[in-house]
Amino acid sequence: METSTIFQMMGTTGSLIMCASSIPQIVKTYRMKCADNLSGSYLAILMLGMTLILFYALHVKDIVFIMGNSISLTLTAILIALRHKYSTSVRQSDT
Repeated sequence: METSTIFQMMGTTGSLIMCASSIPQIVKTYRMKCADNLSGSYLAILMLGMTLILFYALHVKDIVFIMGNSISLTLTAILIALRHKYSTSVRQSDT
């Protein structure tokens, strides 16, 4: 097996793991209907970093990082939407 193939497989596996890491938090937030412990600053910085990496991946045409970051950005956007929907401060202002 060629070295480039091994690194391609490692990159793909790492991207899948990174994408999957958001799913437990999304499920927990959705089930608990509570997002008080999610840091908005963390999510914003994470989103910014992933967006910059996606731009770089698009520039160098690296499909592994393009797909991985696209999925991660989508999952992070879902988490941000859940944080907005279930945030205590948002709920308290509605009442």
